[in-house]
Amino acid sequence: MIGVKNPGSPMRKLAHPYADDFRDTPYGRQLHEGFRLLRFREPLESGFRRYLDRHARLSQQLAALLLIVVVSSYLYIEWHYLAIADSGWMAELTVLRLLQLAPGVAVLLLSVLNRWLSAQAERLFPVLLVLIGVIASRIDIQYELIGLEVAFRYGAGLLIIASFFFLGITFWMSLLCAATMIALDVLLALLLLAPAQLPGHWIAISYYSVLLVIGAVSRYVHEYSQREQFLVRKLLGWVAEHDALSGLANRRSHDASLLRLAGQARRERAPLAMLLLDLDDFKAFNDRFGHPAGDALIRECGELLAGFARRPLDHVARVGGEEFAVLLYDCDAAAARQIAEQVLAALAALQIEHPKSSGGWVGASIGVALLAPGQPAEQLYHEADAALYRAKAGGKNRIEMASGEGAG
Repeated sequence: MIGVKNPGSPMRKLAHPYADDFRDTPYGRQLHEGFRLLRFREPLESGFRRYLDRHARLSQQLAALLLIVVVSSYLYIEWHYLAIADSGWMAELTVLRLLQLAPGVAVLLLSVLNRWLSAQAERLFPVLLVLIGVIASRIDIQYELIGLEVAFRYGAGLLIIASFFFLGITFWMSLLCAATMIALDVLLALLLLAPAQLPGHWIAISYYSVLLVIGAVSRYVHEYSQREQFLVRKLLGWVAEHDALSGLANRRSHDASLLRLAGQARRERAPLAMLLLDLDDFKAFNDRFGHPAGDALIRECGELLAGFARRPLDHVARVGGEEFAVLLYDCDAAAARQIAEQVLAALAALQIEHPKSSGGWVGASIGVALLAPGQPAEQLYHEADAALYRAKAGGKNRIEMASGEGAG
């Protein structure tokens, strides 16, 4: 007899109300487990990274534009208004500012010219960010060396804030970039500044550290919210296309997949088969053992059928109360019938007790149909349904082909 979960069994507090009903899905399970370290199980983590990349492109372009405007403004002021020419450092400063500009110009050009190259370049953002931060630290320290009364300060601090809010990288990568910039700033100060100048620079380091803490806390809260919204959005999408009881695709998803696979089968001239399965005398099973057992039977049958549709283009769905549909791409009549026979054998092997079955166990009737050339996709379902009706009328727990041949 199929086991039924005890509804009164203890359960730890759920992280989100949606997680209670859909803990068997990857999204509900992740919501239930939580993600305080801001990391999902795979493949959800990879999916979130792609989601983050897509939604960060506009902010990345804005960050690149701001970088160009700010650095260009700095360079213009340094050329025309700051007394740097006499220090003999103007040429080096110009080169450093142009190096700061280069990544921003490259990001803007790649985003316009080639989306694939832009996506590849996004992997370099953390490295470029640290590079720009090191250049900013070098410029700040040089200003300290030459001792100008009026000079730009704390350029690295702007980059630390930018690492948390503009580039669309994860919290941990942002934290690593910011911490690396501070560490390299300390290293440059130790190498370039005189011991008497170091105490003044530690003020800048403390300022950077405060910015890191503020940025890290804000980014953590923001990314936690992003991750929760990502899971809830994915879960709602899953609910719209799946049957909550069996975990299989629902009728809506089945109809969409049927149209898509039928179109592809016509283009590629490949056979498309449908198995329509109905559990025999399901009402009697429910009346005898109760609805919880009936629900468990639906889940068991769903898991069984999912094992027969593991190829990428195969599709299995619960299309009615105790009715299931299996779409088998590139599967001819002989192979479809063989799979239907295997399904019946696997169901019989479960030996689920049934009071009205002639064999004493739960059985099923299956109608099998193949998509004919020029046939509308919807007609395939009707042909399989007609074959299923004949299988029921012919004694149940059997297979009927849509052509009327090969009764089980």
